[in-house]
Amino acid sequence: MRIAAFVDQEGNTQSFDSSGFVHVYESNDLQWHFVCEVPFYIDKGMNLVDIRKSIYAMASNLKGCRAFITQRSMGIFNAIFEEELHIRVFSIKGAPLEVIDQVRERVRSEIKEAILNIELCKQQDNSIAPIAMRDRGEGCYQIDLVKVQEKNESMNSKDILVPFFENNKFIELEIICLHTPKWIERELVDLNFTVKTEMRKNGLCHTFVYHSK
Repeated sequence: MRIAAFVDQEGNTQSFDSSGFVHVYESNDLQWHFVCEVPFYIDKGMNLVDIRKSIYAMASNLKGCRAFITQRSMGIFNAIFEEELHIRVFSIKGAPLEVIDQVRERVRSEIKEAILNIELCKQQDNSIAPIAMRDRGEGCYQIDLVKVQEKNESMNSKDILVPFFENNKFIELEIICLHTPKWIERELVDLNFTVKTEMRKNGLCHTFVYHSK
């Protein structure tokens, strides 16, 4: 695995607010080897177009990198690195080699988690049951009631959700729907559940069901 770090002249991590150098390291699981040093030109007055150009010019040297260490992350940089380059950004102070093993383990853990979620989604793709959202923690589930009912037109929301409430222990269930089914607010509150509703800009309703404390 390769990991890059944005550093100053002393070799300590620095933030995305001034120019510096990117050090690339590679591991064979026993030790880390220095691969190369790449200049990274950043200026506070740069606009979005110039920032993207600078990042992509530097990123041509980051092939194989799964993580990028910086002292303090910033929104636009995170978006470009993580959403466009698919390189995870970690905010850490000090010398990169002091924490690089922990960063590697976090990357590996996230990869394993992503694989588990993909396999789980494949298994549950044709199911009407809510899907476990592992990235939110144990006991968190989500169901897109709109999509489920499109595939199962003869089933109403009660047919789909009551078996889950009766047979599963959960901390949070997120229900994506066109509107919160009236029976949920009426019956679940009596069963000591808390129901919260959020309307999103896309017109869909996100209903969250929790166990009342």
